Amino acid sequence: TGPRVSELVASQPPHGRARHSVAWAGEETSENWMNIGREYTERWHHQMQIREAVGAPPLLERRWLHPLLDLSVRALPRAYAEVDAPAGTAVVLEVPGDAGGAWSVVREDGGWRVDRGAAGNAAARVRMEPGDVWKMFFNALDPARAAAAAAVTGDARLAEPLFRARSVMV
Repeated sequence: TGPRVSELVASQPPHGRARHSVAWAGEETSENWMNIGREYTERWHHQMQIREAVGAPPLLERRWLHPLLDLSVRALPRAYAEVDAPAGTAVVLEVPGDAGGAWSVVREDGGWRVDRGAAGNAAARVRMEPGDVWKMFFNALDPARAAAAAAVTGDARLAEPLFRARSVMV
């Protein structure tokens, strides 16, 4: 199906309205780029499950993992939806290594948004290794184990919702 999927993806205007919304990101409507990204995360996740089952090397190189993380962090605003904090409050997720990066979930009027990069004024910082953070986002690491695998600085209360974020429907 690879060539047919590629043709379909290439035919979609990136900012056009997607046929399906990405519910795990809390979206009622999504643009095509986000829905295509959701499809990528599903294929990547299933590939990792197969690789773990047969003992094949994981897909943790930058070309595979960084796009996955850049999409998966879109689940953070939904995870933080019930967290009341002053506008401008930021929580940073840092994933070390070439495939990682930093993302900030920032409180604004009416909700939370995700920004690429580390906010300088973060109220909390969470550092997680690549092998742990993908498992957390894909429900293969429960919140308690995710918290135990993370290094948190700042307000630990603000880090807790991050450990419940899921970029799959569970």
